[in-house]
Amino acid sequence: FNGKDEKIDVSQVAVSMNGIELQDREFFAAIREGREPNASVAQVLPCYQVLHDLEQQLTA
Repeated sequence: FNGKDEKIDVSQVAVSMNGIELQDREFFAAIREGREPNASVAQVLPCYQVLHDLEQQLTA
């Protein structure tokens, strides 16, 4: 499942336990398919903002 609780079809993906390899595969697949990668900066920035806000609250 992805972060939106949508099931991801991995039946055509070779098994790998290497997270970097899996992220790279997804990145290049997104380029081929003309879509935004799952781990794009645009999708990650809101998470970093929340982490920053939490850090500010914990260190205040």
